[in-house]
Amino acid sequence: MELSPSPPPSTEGRWADLPDDIAVAIACRLQEADVCALGGCSRSWRRACDANFVWEGLFRRRWPAAAAAVAAGGGAGASRVQGWKALYINHHGRTAVAVSRVVEFVESSSHDGSLEAEYYLKAMSDLALMKDIGFVNVQFFLLSRNRSAIINLIGLHYSIACLQMLPNEVEKALQACQVAERKVCVSLLKLGRWFYGFRLPDEYESHKFSLSGLTSDEGAKVLVILNRGAVHEKIIQKRSTQERIPVWRV
Repeated sequence: MELSPSPPPSTEGRWADLPDDIAVAIACRLQEADVCALGGCSRSWRRACDANFVWEGLFRRRWPAAAAAVAAGGGAGASRVQGWKALYINHHGRTAVAVSRVVEFVESSSHDGSLEAEYYLKAMSDLALMKDIGFVNVQFFLLSRNRSAIINLIGLHYSIACLQMLPNEVEKALQACQVAERKVCVSLLKLGRWFYGFRLPDEYESHKFSLSGLTSDEGAKVLVILNRGAVHEKIIQKRSTQERIPVWRV
């Protein structure tokens, strides 16, 4: 008479045997999406991933100024009552609303996939005026595949020019968000110079770049031009799948 094979040990049992402090320590080393995914694996992991300490770290990393304000304003008690996860969710919602205003402005100001220079500069200025819009928030809301290439470009430019992120770090984020190979076409207007009393004709140049290409030394020259301000705007129509924006020279 054959003995039936014993059933494999329960996965739930193995996770339940993991000490809580080790499970929390593992969760603390993960990104937000990974914490949420891991929390759905089992009841024990859900407890670890819902730990206040885990979400406090995520909150402080994403909104350092807001976290400092909570501490300075005696908000530690509020965080204990509400929980850092609830604070994180609420702050995420407020940040999403603030950034969505900029995104909606850009989309309403765009025509056939192109954007006038003054609107591009205003979007950059509005982002710079917001508090605590750090690199993690840029990746969440501006470098998403669900956004247009123009919005991705604004997120890239804001990260390097305003957040002082290293270009190679921005390039890694573009790869992670799967938007690195998106293309933009840059139109450059060179105003005609005066030569012996005669004004030479204006010159137009057009350059195509991938978003990852704008993190290179060559792409840095384009970002410098974008930072200067405009004396002339020119709309270039969208063609194929490439979104085009005007670039200018002063």
